Amino acid sequence: MEMFLGCKDLSVRFYNRSENILSSITLSINKGEKVLILGPSGSGKSTLISALAGIIPEHLEAEVSGEVFSRKDAGVMFQDPDSQFCMLHVDEEIAFSLENRSIPRHEMDPMIADLMDKVGLNVDKKTPIETLSGGMKQRLALACLLALEPEVLFFDEPTAQLDPAGRKEIFGLLNHLAKTTNQTMVVVEHVLDGCIEWMDRVIILNKHGCIIGDGGPKEILQKFTNEMKAAGIWRPKIFPETWTEVVRNPSHPLAIKLSNRIKTKPINEGGVILRTEQVDIGYGKKTIAREITINIHQGQWISVVGENGSGKSTFLKSLIRLVPYKKGKIFFQDKELKKWPDRELYEKAGFVFQNPEHQFITNTVFEEVAFGGRQRNWPEELIHTKTMQLLEEFGLESYQDAHPFTLSLGQKRRLSVATMLLFDQALLLLDEPTFGQDEKTANELIQRLKERQAQGTTIVMVTHDMDLVDRFSDHVLLFNKGRVTYQGSPYGLFSDPSLCRESALIPPLHYQLLHERMEGVLV
Repeated sequence: MEMFLGCKDLSVRFYNRSENILSSITLSINKGEKVLILGPSGSGKSTLISALAGIIPEHLEAEVSGEVFSRKDAGVMFQDPDSQFCMLHVDEEIAFSLENRSIPRHEMDPMIADLMDKVGLNVDKKTPIETLSGGMKQRLALACLLALEPEVLFFDEPTAQLDPAGRKEIFGLLNHLAKTTNQTMVVVEHVLDGCIEWMDRVIILNKHGCIIGDGGPKEILQKFTNEMKAAGIWRPKIFPETWTEVVRNPSHPLAIKLSNRIKTKPINEGGVILRTEQVDIGYGKKTIAREITINIHQGQWISVVGENGSGKSTFLKSLIRLVPYKKGKIFFQDKELKKWPDRELYEKAGFVFQNPEHQFITNTVFEEVAFGGRQRNWPEELIHTKTMQLLEEFGLESYQDAHPFTLSLGQKRRLSVATMLLFDQALLLLDEPTFGQDEKTANELIQRLKERQAQGTTIVMVTHDMDLVDRFSDHVLLFNKGRVTYQGSPYGLFSDPSLCRESALIPPLHYQLLHERMEGVLV
């Protein structure tokens, strides 16, 4: 009997790499199975689903050995939904998929309406795609995939760029789809809560691209706890326990553990390094947020939070003049931002983009980190020493001759941060620095930033990771409905359930437990 989906002795090597990304993978997936693929950053998870989906080697060139058993009709949802869209409006995008099935135009409207309803895309069908939130874009991407009537759906970190509320929505939608259609699904994810609970199987890859575990979710978590921890694979915060049990039973081990996590910490404020006065931000003719007045103190760690589309990234770029602000004034080190010469400003302030590829300009990892030193005519010996130190610090020394674009997403993220640490800047601005990272590399990255903070560097970070906000931030800025609606400590934000609800924030679990016990409500 022919395999439904899978591979035998599959190895994959990209032509610009000396080592295999995947090594001798043998895998069989049954029709209707829900399979979760886990592994550290760079372990070949995305490469595996690309091979199973037929993208490699048909659309991405690579040296492939072994056999692959793929399905003719497969749909793939990537991390960035915008990269999949080619039309301007919602209905046009779904119609494009239907055209690929040769559906007559006069039959499309009811099918488009049905698909939008199925994925919970509750907007006018003529809505411009660019105006959709991140969660709504992922719903549209899913509607387009379902329009193709694929035998298999592949998901490559579909919630990576979503806020916590959006992630919860998409996982809920996929769970509902899995239950009602018995659709075969293969999922790559770092965030497991909301996803692992409804998976049939979990497959673990190690850093060499080999399968080291394959079984049911509970079995894998119990049997491979040490291996997952050593490899830096994120583990679920609740599963295999249930939230209802934790809330109802104060003596539950997880309830006791969570109850001990809520702490306040003193804030040491240095002088003001960055301040804004009645600043409006946006792009083109559109204003996203208004009347932003804040003070950022030297040596603090500031987290910027809020829903997708609330203006966080635009605000961050405005602070370093990457996008013009529309109104008001920004002062950096008591000097108006507009008066800083570019060279002087960027020697004192560094920016890490949400998409690392936006800042890569050279052909090798080594040269990418060394670039700033060369621009400033540093001695070659100093450039080499500092560059190699950073490459080792971020686990990239073995990739120093590779092209930055050939790295995994997590490796690209680490490289983008490393390039900004060649200088001892007074200010570092980071847009989702841990996005796409496994637990080990995320923690190492944060540790590197904490070391810089201890040396006096001010950190301003946009993030959707509320646990990170709670653990490391001195101060939080909350963007909501076109305003900064909260400035204060993480404790002050997360301990206010009404403020969290109004802002569509999902606080860390220990605060959720506090809220539910205070209100006597089970969610």
